[in-house]
Amino acid sequence: MLDSAIKEELRNQQILPVFNTTDLTFDIKRLEIFLSKNSQIKNIEITLRKYNSLEIAIELKKRFTNINFGLGSILSRKDYEIGSNEGFCFFVSPGIILDLVNLKVKNYIPGGESISEFMFLLNNDYKIIKFFPSNLAGGKNKLISVESILKEAMFIPTGGINLKNYMDFISLRNVLCVGMSKFDE
Repeated sequence: MLDSAIKEELRNQQILPVFNTTDLTFDIKRLEIFLSKNSQIKNIEITLRKYNSLEIAIELKKRFTNINFGLGSILSRKDYEIGSNEGFCFFVSPGIILDLVNLKVKNYIPGGESISEFMFLLNNDYKIIKFFPSNLAGGKNKLISVESILKEAMFIPTGGINLKNYMDFISLRNVLCVGMSKFDE
């Protein structure tokens, strides 16, 4: 249920930067430096992990108008509704928010780590799944093992992915892109 344009952009950019906010001034400088070296990046996820993350995300969205910003660490329907009202482009959860699945929310990327969760999401028309925490849940070996069974699934492995190992994941046919918080190290 991810917009086809966003899906294609994610495939092309290979890395979905997962941005954990700290301080607006620092975050602006960090993004300016990163984007000046990575013009292919069109989509960035900003996590809602700190008390001021949403406010920072809103300001970054205003400042970097050529980027599709999504909100990550969405934990409830309320988080989604707030982000949707603020005009964010996509929404990422570390797990499954049943309300959003039942509503068939577009541009929602639910998370899972077990075969049962993957099957549940596929049976509810969610073909793009955040695989989290990838490094603790079997990593690339798990994705290789499910590829021939869950043929329609495309994964965004996140957790433990870095510039040294991301190509191991990108090379898999069932990986759309990788989520990476250490994207600029």
